[in-house]
Amino acid sequence: MLLFIQACGTDDTVIIAGQVVESGSGNPINKAVIEVVQPENLQQTATTDSSGNFSFDVDPGNETQNVTLEASKQGYETQSTNFKMAPDTDVDDLVIQLTSTDDAGDGGDDGEDDQVGGEAGGPANLELTNLSESTISVRETGGDVNATFTFEVTDSAGRVVDSPVDVNFQIINGPNGGERITPQTATTGVGSPVGTVKSNLAAGDSSGTVRIEAVIERPNYGITIRSSPVLISIASGFPVLDNFNVAPRVHNFDGYGIIAEGHTNSITASVGDLKGNPVQEGTAVYFSASNGGLVNGSATTNENGYATVNLSANGSTPTGHPNGPGFIDITAETIDKDNNRITNTTTLLLTTPRAQIDVSPTNFDISNGASQTFDVTIRDMNGYPMAADTQIEVTTGQGLTASGDIVDLELGDYFQPGPGTTEFQVTVSDDDADEVVSSDGSFTITVTSPFGETTTKTIRGSRAKTK
Repeated sequence: MLLFIQACGTDDTVIIAGQVVESGSGNPINKAVIEVVQPENLQQTATTDSSGNFSFDVDPGNETQNVTLEASKQGYETQSTNFKMAPDTDVDDLVIQLTSTDDAGDGGDDGEDDQVGGEAGGPANLELTNLSESTISVRETGGDVNATFTFEVTDSAGRVVDSPVDVNFQIINGPNGGERITPQTATTGVGSPVGTVKSNLAAGDSSGTVRIEAVIERPNYGITIRSSPVLISIASGFPVLDNFNVAPRVHNFDGYGIIAEGHTNSITASVGDLKGNPVQEGTAVYFSASNGGLVNGSATTNENGYATVNLSANGSTPTGHPNGPGFIDITAETIDKDNNRITNTTTLLLTTPRAQIDVSPTNFDISNGASQTFDVTIRDMNGYPMAADTQIEVTTGQGLTASGDIVDLELGDYFQPGPGTTEFQVTVSDDDADEVVSSDGSFTITVTSPFGETTTKTIRGSRAKTK
């Protein structure tokens, strides 16, 4: 009983059938030998009847198999035929042509043909053969908003189905921004080559990923054929305020009171859409300066959503800003999908290239092998920290060494004066305790702004020795 149940439960066989005919005349060939060569687990042999017909019952399992048949008969060239066989799908329309060896020297077919002959059967497979764009833009942004895709319909033997087949398309996942497929149903061979079907995805107003499924229904056989390899990204939406930002390369720029066209500070706006993706390349951003400064009026975004202009040193000596003299505002502006202006503003400080350097005490008298600490104030002419990237260094005369905050310092980007921004300490030490003769000494503080202007301060004193 158990064996009987198992036997009944494993009847998953399909039919391989067809006809062997003579090449040229089309006459059936009797008693030709047909052998399943590959795959090895399906190997078996059959002989054609008087009408040239043959048939096998095979069990392909649960996966599509690549099958090779070999047809042979004395007096004819052996012919191999390859095709794909899907589970639960019969391949019953094969036509194999054998060439008589008497005709082999007449310039005819050499018998080598990997394609299955005869008319194609019903649809069994859907294959994506072309996708015009893998990434499109949100509609009305000025970019490519459509993607065209093409599928080929083949039978179980891999032959293109030349009879009309309706293919339905649907979106199975997307951003739900109004994206749509047109047409949703198309017929092979109508507006496209035989056996192929074409449709189009149009973007909506939201960015995201869209997966499309192609479906063929064969209700008479209880079969639904699906294929969903199409994955299209919709990106580059409209600017939104939450993803619109502007910032300078440095906030403290040494452009106060000087005119220098080549001395610039870059100002960059980053422009993103609702999903945080870069907006369409070429989106315009407008820039303006208030209280002072000269900034390029506009720029367009690159592929990463960035638009950059330059702020030039135009001789401005800004006043009237709530933060005090020297401060200016740079505003970036663009347009959202509802034609509303969206803006963002960044504040900069224009400082002088020339520094003020104050040192206390103003001289020194260092005993043998000892040291002395100095308070140093370095600021621009308006009392602010020097510009970002200003270089500060301390050099000493013979027999002295220096240590502390500013021996070799590249200044950060600061607005407010105070410790570490304008207030520092440096310690100068006697470096030669073995020397016995007192002598004079000095150390020099050098400040170089990014503009290239150098300010120095030298402190002099004596080195007292034991003799």
